[in-house]
Formats: sequence, structure tokens, C-alpha cells
Amino acid sequence: MATKFDAVEARKRQKEAAKKKERKDGVGRIYPIVGITNSGYIKLAHNGLLFYADVFKPKSFDLFELSVDDADQIESELWGLHQQYPGSIKELYMNFPETNQRQQTYFRRKIEQTRNPIYLELLQHDLAVLKQLEKTYRKLSSWIWFFGDSVPELERNLELARHASTLYTFERAGLAEKEKMLQMMNNPEVSVSETEEA
Repeated sequence: MATKFDAVEARKRQKEAAKKKERKDGVGRIYPIVGITNSGYIKLAHNGLLFYADVFKPKSFDLFELSVDDADQIESELWGLHQQYPGSIKELYMNFPETNQRQQTYFRRKIEQTRNPIYLELLQHDLAVLKQLEKTYRKLSSWIWFFGDSVPELERNLELARHASTLYTFERAGLAEKEKMLQMMNNPEVSVSETEEA
């Protein structure tokens, strides 16, 4: 007995197969960060593979204070780092919120210790300015990301990067700074202070 061909049924099967094949934009595909390890490395996943990253803040220089020779030396060391380093380096530039908690703590301590009313008024004004700056001011900051397929490989890569440059140095970003950066990358329209208040 010959089977009959039903075009409507065949089309339904094709549509169902296409829906199953359709790749949905899940959180893991758009935002590949899995978490942060105990040692402070960022754990990432892409296409089922795990790899690790660490974030560093490059040492900043005042270009107006540098001589042309010093600026050229810094530029050549940065270029040398990119040439000598075998792994992947990503440089990230973001408008990062001002952080001045250390200065605010200093002013609070001075306010508690002072007995002079005029000096007290000046300190309170300066503290209010710092608080306002922290809420509204954003400065362009840069970070360098180094990657590795495993934690030991990442640590080897970091050691290579440290030895590649003597003048152009970087310091490791703290855990709070990394979390704040990742939150801003994930949701740039919401300020960090708004999410901390919620």
C-alpha cells in the first residue's frame, strides 16, 4: 500500500524542526560570565568551554608632564607588550563612577574631631561635595583583561605580561571593582548607585 503525501503535515513538521533548531539568545550566550573564583579570577563560558580572565588597571601617566622621549618609551613598551605576549589581551574603556570613600572617611573623622564651628562648616561642605561627585561624576577608565584556558595557564600568562614591560605596569583590580565593572557591562543604563540602593 502506497503512503499518501500530506503537504500540510509535512510543512508543520518542517516548522517544528526549524523551531527546535532555532538558537535562542539565552543569558549564557549573551553574557558569558559564569562567576568569580575564590582567587578573584573571572570564570567565563563560551560554546561549552570554560576559560578564565583577570582584570588589571594600567598605570596612568600625565601626558602633559611627560617629555616626548618618556611618552615614546611608554608607547613602545605597550607595543612591545602586545608583540611579545602570546595570548589574548582585551583593553576595555568605560565611563566608571567616581569612588572617593577613603576621602569621605577622612572628612567624617575630621568632622568628629573638630571643635571649631567654622572649620566644621567647611568640612561638612567638602564632604557634601564628595558625596555629590560620587553620585554624578563619571570618569573614563581603562582596564586590561588577560585570558587563559585554565587557572595555571592564566597565571603563566600574567607572569609573561609582567615581564614584558618595566615602565608600562598595571595593578590588579579589586573584587568590588570587578563586580561593579561587570554589572555596568551587563546593564549600562542603570548607574551602580541605583542598584546598590534597590
